[in-house]
Amino acid sequence: MNDSISCWLKGHAPDVNLRVNDPVMFIGAATKITGLSESALRKYEATGLIIFHRTAANRRMLSLEDIERIRMIRNLIKRRGLNLEGILRLWALLPCWELKQCAADERRDCPAIVDSQRPCWVLLKNQGCTIEERCRECEVYRFSAYCTEDLKSLVRNLYSSESSKAVEGESD
Repeated sequence: MNDSISCWLKGHAPDVNLRVNDPVMFIGAATKITGLSESALRKYEATGLIIFHRTAANRRMLSLEDIERIRMIRNLIKRRGLNLEGILRLWALLPCWELKQCAADERRDCPAIVDSQRPCWVLLKNQGCTIEERCRECEVYRFSAYCTEDLKSLVRNLYSSESSKAVEGESD
């Protein structure tokens, strides 16, 4: 799949410094690279698995990071036996408030703390948030697909670092 991306980029992407999260292709080109239909990609978007970039004319665009995210979603479906709902619930377990180090007042109003069904970016959209760019750029959204294989280690590291901070604070 990486060779397909490289070939496609050589013919289509401008020769500039691209960030992996910059939109580089329309959904039609993404279907050729991923092997999924446009309707499957739109289903991923509708369920909240992916947040597409949009042009001023509201056309869906994908970044290289989006293509990798789709590859990881397909891996979770085909090799791990999860369905779309299972992936969403797994991502909902990410303690986004810890990863983002949200302040106490932000946590009080945060629906993600109590909802184990949907990840934070889906909850915000369901509440009427229209600033999808904010969620798309958020490290919790961007790296949720990457940590799925080893979610326990991520959580263990979060809490072990909190424990060590607490011990350091006691010794002061």
